[in-house]
Amino acid sequence: MAKTAGFEIGSHALHIAVCTKKGVKKVVSETLPEGAVREGRIVSYEALADFIKKTCRKKKLHFDTAGVVLPTGLVFSRRIQSPLMTAEQLKVNLPYEFRDFITTEKDAYFYDYAVLGTVNSTEEGHENEPVELDLMAAACLKSTVADYKDMFRRAGIKLAVAIPIEMAFTNLIPKDIDHAHCLMDIGHGAVRLYMYHGRKYESTHIIEYGMSSLDDIIADAMHVDPFVAASYREANHEGCQELDACREIYSNLANEVQRAVYFFRYNNPDVELEHIHLLGGGAEIMALRDVLSETLSIPVLDCSEIIGSASEELEAALGAVGAAKQ
Repeated sequence: MAKTAGFEIGSHALHIAVCTKKGVKKVVSETLPEGAVREGRIVSYEALADFIKKTCRKKKLHFDTAGVVLPTGLVFSRRIQSPLMTAEQLKVNLPYEFRDFITTEKDAYFYDYAVLGTVNSTEEGHENEPVELDLMAAACLKSTVADYKDMFRRAGIKLAVAIPIEMAFTNLIPKDIDHAHCLMDIGHGAVRLYMYHGRKYESTHIIEYGMSSLDDIIADAMHVDPFVAASYREANHEGCQELDACREIYSNLANEVQRAVYFFRYNNPDVELEHIHLLGGGAEIMALRDVLSETLSIPVLDCSEIIGSASEELEAALGAVGAAKQ
């Protein structure tokens, strides 16, 4: 049976998921070399290609093709409604949907889309006639895609797919989920809230601090550098996750999440978020989960509803799993 690998390159770790049509076969997370990624951008594609190749060999990963999640800062993603049109017409129209985001020549970008559904007419007598397409659209510099292809080629890997994280997560959501929910990705450099209605992406809210803020606190308290502090945090060394200064971060984060929930409700008065699913490297910090549960007005859950079972390893690599399933 054919195997596909999904890759997600975060600011702190490389996540790889090997999947078949029957499900996830293996998940690997490896800490990146210090300084390999800065502000969401790869510093050296050649060095990272060698690291990817070494990791795949060390972990004995075997697969036929691969997909990668493109970092948020390198791809524009948005939900749009477009008049009914053919694929050729969409090819011409999509660049204009990103005119508020793209400052260079529109021909320098690749554009892609997924049809989420159709919007029916509200005109009396024509209520069941579709008049618009509901689309998830994305735009990415051609040079960025070329850099990623070259990197994976150097690593000896055939890259078949490059997608934004919003679409990777869409691939994980079961088709029978029809309520509104939020995926809260607690990453190293930031916390991102992805709002969905069933499998349809709605919006993203970014909170500009993540687990690196805890690492700075732990580094200062335990007199180590932030890179070592990250390993202390992950292992909860000497209870460092419960430091008072860390708890203050949890409280601030919970308040920011609650504001994002209120903002979503304001913009979507007819849609009620039912719960928040936690994922990412910080999802297993119990002190953080407790503060979120105490503060937020909606339930805080793990990812079992989405992936069937939850584990720290799998929660950290869900983007990679979604890329493998594209």
